[in-house]
Amino acid sequence: MTDALDKAAAGIDDASASVADAADQAADGAAKAADTVKAETAKAADTAKAKTVKAADSVKAGTAKAADTAKAETVKAADSVKAGTAKAADKVAEAADAAKAEPAPPRSMDEIEAELAATRERLAGRIDEITDYVRPANVVERQKNKLKSVFVDEYGGIKPDRVLMAAGVVVAIIGLGVLRRRRRRG
Repeated sequence: MTDALDKAAAGIDDASASVADAADQAADGAAKAADTVKAETAKAADTAKAKTVKAADSVKAGTAKAADTAKAETVKAADSVKAGTAKAADKVAEAADAAKAEPAPPRSMDEIEAELAATRERLAGRIDEITDYVRPANVVERQKNKLKSVFVDEYGGIKPDRVLMAAGVVVAIIGLGVLRRRRRRG
């Protein structure tokens, strides 16, 4: 009977060793799985970060381009005012030269006043147009319309690919903010 007990004890020892080996293998497998998950998570975070940085750079470039466009339009309007003023000065100089060259028939005071009033009205209208064109609110509105055209097609329909891209940028920026807060706390 002792033989049977010894064999049973040996069997139990073998089984215990097998269970211990299996537990060690399971622990090794779990550690490898945890390392793989950790590596994949880090890789996904790096990819998201890279895409967010790229999207942020794109938004930054678009903003800079809009500012440059607004500046260019303001310069263009100022040049237009200069050109208009120069043209008006040339006309006045031509009129003065013509007046010197040949004496004009005498005009009445009412005719002169009417011509001055008409010129004043014409110049005031042009100045109002230019002032309205370069008003910051109007420049912003034109830029807003240009930006809107990026997301809306000529028929008034939304361009889903562009909207999704912009939404992705926003989500990525928010995600980065959350990740930064978690890293600071941890």
